[in-house]
Amino acid sequence: MRKALFLTRHFPPYVTSGASRAWKFALNMPIIGWEAVVVSQPAVAGLDEGSGSSLPMPTLFRTGPDVDLSKLGQEERRDYLSGREVPSLRSFASRMTGIFSDDPEGAEWERGARKEAERLLAEHGDIEILYAQGPPLQPLRLALDIARQRSLTVILDIASPLDPAMPPPGTSKPSAAAKAEEEIMMSGVPMIVPSRAMKEYFLKKYQGRLSNGSMTIVPNGFDDTNRLPAALKQGQLPSAMRMAFWIGEMEKRELKAFIAGLEAFCRSCGIAATGAQLLFIGEGTDALARRMARSPILPIILFDPGNGLAAELDLCRKADFFCSVQGSSPADECLVPDRLLDAMGMRRPICCVAPQGVAEKLVLDAGGITAPPGDEARISEMLATMTGMQQSRTLRAAPEEVLKKNSIAASLREMADAIRVQYV
Repeated sequence: MRKALFLTRHFPPYVTSGASRAWKFALNMPIIGWEAVVVSQPAVAGLDEGSGSSLPMPTLFRTGPDVDLSKLGQEERRDYLSGREVPSLRSFASRMTGIFSDDPEGAEWERGARKEAERLLAEHGDIEILYAQGPPLQPLRLALDIARQRSLTVILDIASPLDPAMPPPGTSKPSAAAKAEEEIMMSGVPMIVPSRAMKEYFLKKYQGRLSNGSMTIVPNGFDDTNRLPAALKQGQLPSAMRMAFWIGEMEKRELKAFIAGLEAFCRSCGIAATGAQLLFIGEGTDALARRMARSPILPIILFDPGNGLAAELDLCRKADFFCSVQGSSPADECLVPDRLLDAMGMRRPICCVAPQGVAEKLVLDAGGITAPPGDEARISEMLATMTGMQQSRTLRAAPEEVLKKNSIAASLREMADAIRVQYV
């Protein structure tokens, strides 16, 4: 089988949407006739790299020795697995690089990845595709360097905004992120993005400089081999209700409103007395945990201990329903949290706190309920409605037509089209 070389700084056990997206693409590339060979960040000692999928693991090469998280607290573990820097884990080489670089870990990854990529390309003449995901930027830049030297089909995956601020077109101010984004956008190399909203943003921002055909929409999707095991089918879950929440990064006022809505819901529905559990995962969990340190509902809350992607997916499987919580930034309008898709694919009923955009549309299409960020009353009402429907056994999973449209197999068909345009 022909091979595709994947370059990414985010791969399981990382829990970012980018890690999950790259994982699912690599795992399922045989659907479209390719075998993935992955170069990614060091593994974490003792953590499962997989996601519970029944598919075989892709060939994987790490850019350094295993990282030991055993001496870290939960917050530092979550930081590391969310792709954030943990100073106590920086290697000597990284500390030395940090004297001259704003991103020493990125520079260290790039050195290791370049070495592995050059070795693999020299040893495997059947590598014909180069896939690179960003942000972070290093995989994209490395792919551009390699593309200048070799005749390969190159796909740059812009999995989330390269300039996180996403300033409105025509209002950008000079910044390192804006400059890096322009460098990638103007490279002339085909790109894929996860939503139409993100593509339209880039086309407007670089109007007259970026062509419509240079960017293909390849949505995130769920891996259908990651279904509920037989012991966890609907109606066989533990008797006490379990609600799983993915928490994104958001403004302080939006986080405060979510907490207030959550506590109001628990009071009005007597949730604490039922023995229910509220499970929290996601990049914004640390901020949530700090703000809820003295919350009256703390005894029924379980915060992600930082055990990686496989553990997060297991929490999703065991939930009676799943809720993703986003802020109202421009990026939140363009992106569907990957764990929301995973939960939907596991046939969990879903709801979300999200602005008008792609995540809200997905949940409504799936028959779920939504509430806007910052609206305490609507958030409380949404959770109460979901709980009441669960107790009356009227909660439903997404319709089959919605599931079919949002599977990773459907996403890879779009990926195949992006490859076909330039593949010789």
